[in-house]
Amino acid sequence: MSSALSDWKTATPFSAPIPPSVLPFLALFLLSAGLLYGGIFVVQGKNTSLFKQLSTSILASLFLGFGAIFTSVAVGVYV
Repeated sequence: MSSALSDWKTATPFSAPIPPSVLPFLALFLLSAGLLYGGIFVVQGKNTSLFKQLSTSILASLFLGFGAIFTSVAVGVYV
């Protein structure tokens, strides 16, 4: 029977699921994709369907949001 103390002593340290060397490239890709979709959203005309406008804006929002998080982590601000 194992105790909590022995489990704690044999535990492995936490490691990031994404290697830190990849973070700047991933941040650049996500921010670029977010800006691209944001630009597409701005250029869309008024006659574009609501579904296409919503899908474009959601993609831009997700890419820019995750890009901002990965940029913060890449420069050392852990959120």
